[in-house]
This record gives sequence, structure tokens and C-alpha cells, in this order.
Amino acid sequence: MLRRFIYITACLLLCSQYGCKKFLNVQPLDRLSGNTFFKSAKDVEDNIWDIYGLFRDAAGACPLFALAGEARGGMLAMSPKGDGADRTFVEYVAKNDLIPVIYRPPGKDFWDIFDLYMLADWKPYYRVIQACNILIYEIDRRDIPDLEDARKRTYKAEATFMRCLSYFIMVRLWGDVAYYTDAYHQDPLPREKMVTVMNNCIADLTAVLGDLPWTFTEPAYQGARTSRGSAVGLLMEMHMWNAGFDKANAQKYYQATADLGNELMNSGAYMLLPIEESFTIFKGRSRESLFDIVISSNYGEGLAEKWNDLSELVVHYPYKRPAWNHQYSFCYFRAEYLRRLYPSGVPDARIQMWFDSQMFSNDGTFMFLKYNSLYEQGNEDVNVDNNLIILRYAGAILLRAEALAELGQTDEAIRLMNMIRQRAKTTLYQGGSGQALKDAIFTERAKELMMEGHYYFDVVRTGRVTSQQWCYYPLTQAQFDNGGWTWPINSAALDNNPYMQLNNYWLR
Repeated sequence: MLRRFIYITACLLLCSQYGCKKFLNVQPLDRLSGNTFFKSAKDVEDNIWDIYGLFRDAAGACPLFALAGEARGGMLAMSPKGDGADRTFVEYVAKNDLIPVIYRPPGKDFWDIFDLYMLADWKPYYRVIQACNILIYEIDRRDIPDLEDARKRTYKAEATFMRCLSYFIMVRLWGDVAYYTDAYHQDPLPREKMVTVMNNCIADLTAVLGDLPWTFTEPAYQGARTSRGSAVGLLMEMHMWNAGFDKANAQKYYQATADLGNELMNSGAYMLLPIEESFTIFKGRSRESLFDIVISSNYGEGLAEKWNDLSELVVHYPYKRPAWNHQYSFCYFRAEYLRRLYPSGVPDARIQMWFDSQMFSNDGTFMFLKYNSLYEQGNEDVNVDNNLIILRYAGAILLRAEALAELGQTDEAIRLMNMIRQRAKTTLYQGGSGQALKDAIFTERAKELMMEGHYYFDVVRTGRVTSQQWCYYPLTQAQFDNGGWTWPINSAALDNNPYMQLNNYWLR
């Protein structure tokens, strides 16, 4: 399987004055990693930006965060009004009927524009991993005269973060994955247990934390470039993922998450912006950003397809144009779910900032405006330029609150959750401890991170995927234990690899 990955990746980008990069053509790595490359600091700088671009292409190759992170929980449904554009794949995903999504059924030719088959293809993430491994290897073995040792360590730390982020996404999609960190890897490998993969990543990323800056002198790098806050946020996510699957060591993971969250908050490098500045938050590169996927149409930096961002499913004219075929949103959040998150009579500024008057309409008049604070201009069928937010400060605060609640540190857990509630201008938590507190924190995370691609992964790692309160079409415990929460893996993974196995749940 992995033999095929090392020969294909893109490793050259053009630089703009703000560090924005544009993709060039795909070239074999062996042309770029020999004596003609990694000869100067600029070569390394170009290469690290290319890695960010590779990751953007991998994550944007299909509607990954919209489907795997949101729709699969079932709380997002296809609208009965949608201007005739077929988004029925949302219903298939919600019902965990994934084979037709990956292998498009007859009569669903329109789905082809979304490249849904990529939800079973892990090759793009291995391209990122291989590029990271090569960068680390090459700058370690080379004497690059104009590259200082401190900057060399920072580049290696950035590559380590991007490798760990790629493994994290792969684990959340497919469970066990083949794991390697050596450059120019060619030998076939079996899949490694996902808890082991995450523990390896935790160890690797922890080792380089001190080589990353908390902040940048260049404001455009905030969120777009790996910082120490990016790494801490990812470490918290990986610890909490393992806590859900490695029950015997759950308390260790909770404590690590709480400690990391404390370090992040004490750094002073990040802040919760006022809720009225939601547009700034979701435009990206703000003081609340830990890590974003940069999307800027001005610099040609977009997702692989314009239909693959999160806002595409839940907005209509005038936020999406042209008017003649965008009178209705393609999807909506189920009213019963929203009423549970936002009880009647309880004020919450997120209602005014992120929804419109049709919030509880179970049809295409619904809109979710978190990513759409400004109207699109003209009549082009395009989406907004907001970054895709992968990690942000508010999510990290709530993860720390969740970990503290699991550790029995009730007062601090409540204080942290109330920081998010206070920012949202909603009532502060006055309830008890135990499961009530844990559910309240989970609810707050569902509200705060709605349509940011976290929801289904959160219900999986917390076990709520088997509860109809949190998953509209819940899995049975037997389905969950058999890997029903994963995605299918493309059978091409078996090529030239006698050690590889696919996800058994989907071999039917």
C-alpha cells in the first residue's frame, strides 16, 4: 500500500508577501529531495508551505468535515426544498449507509461533483505524512548554511504537527492505520492499533512543543501556521480521543488534557473574541484561532471543490448566489435538536449571530450563518472565503472543562464552561456535578462548535453515538464494537501489501 505513496506529492509553492501559497504541478519526491532541493532556507520554507497546501487538498478533496463530522450524527437533514439539487447523500450518511455514498448508486450521477469516494481514500493523508517525514530527514542530514539551528528545530516541529494532525484525522475516520515516520518509506505495513498510533503522535509532538512559538510577528501567520497553541490543542484532542477507547488509562489522558489546557490558557497568547466579532473568528487567523485551513480565493487557495466547505449545505440567497437556484438551503438542523440545545426563553447571543428567523424550520428556509456574516457579491456560484477552522481556543477550553469534570474537579469545570456561556450571553450553569455536568459541557460544545466538523467524532469518543438523544440514528453497542463508527477503506489499500486488512464492518 504505502509503496505507492512515496512517489507522488506536490512540493513547490509560490510565496506571497503574506505567506499565501499557490499550488503548482505534482512532481515525484525523488526529484525534489536530492541535491537540487533543501539547499537553502528558502527551499525549506517553500517545502513547509507546500505541506500545508497538501493538507488543505487532502481535507478539501470531498465534504469531509460536513459529512463525517456533522451530517453523520443525523441532526443535519436534507431539505424537502432544495432547488432540485440532489443532496440525498446526507441522508445516507446519517443512517450510516455508507457504501452507496462511496460507490455512487445508479441515478446519482450528480453526486460525482463531490468526489465522495475520497471519504474511503487515505492516500492524500499519507502524502502529507511522507512529505513531513522527508522534510525532517533532509534538514537533519544537510548543512544548510543560511538556516539557523533554532529555525531548523521549528520547521521540524511544524512538520511533526502536520504529520500528527494527518494521523489524527485518519484515526477518527478509519480507526487503526498503518503508522511510520521514516523518510522514503517503501515497505508494506500492517495497520497499527489506533490508541498506539495516537500515543506515538502524543510522544512525538510533546517532544517538540518547546520549538514552536506561541505567537507570530507576522499577523497573517496566526492560525495559518503551526504555533505552540496549535500543538497543545491537537494534543488535547488526541488525549481525549484515547480516553474514549483506552478506558484503563482514561484518567491519565484526562489529567494530561487538563494540564495542557491550563498551559494554553496561562500562555496569554489566545483569547475569546466577543460574540459580536463572529465574522472575525470564522474568517480565520484571529486571536481565537489555533489552527485553520487557509481559504482565500484572491490567492487561489481554496478547497479542491467549492462545494466541499461547511457553509454550502446550510445557506441560500442572498448569502449564496445566483438567486434563481439558491432560494432554499440544501439542508437544515432538525428543530427538535436545536430546541434541546437552545431551550425556549433562555437567551443566547449565538441565536442572533448564527441563525435567522427560520431557525426552527424543518425545510430549506433554514440558514446557519456562522460562516456567512457578509453577503456574497455578484452572481457567481461561489462560497465565502472563511477559513476552515480545525482547532480554536473555545473548543480547547471546553475540552479542558470536559476532562476536569471526568476528574471530579467540578468547580473549575463549571468555571470554564461558564466562560463560553458568558461570551455567548446566555445563563450560567447552576446545576450539579456528575453526569449532569458532563452532559451540560457536551451540550455547550455541540452549540459552540456546530458545523465545525467535530460533532460526530465527539459522540463517538464519548460513547454517545449509541444514544438517540445525541445521534438521530444511533448505533447499537454491537455495531459500535464492530467498527460501525468508522468509514470504509478503499480496496486499493490492499495493493502490494499482504499485511493490510480493510474495516470488517463494511465487508458485506
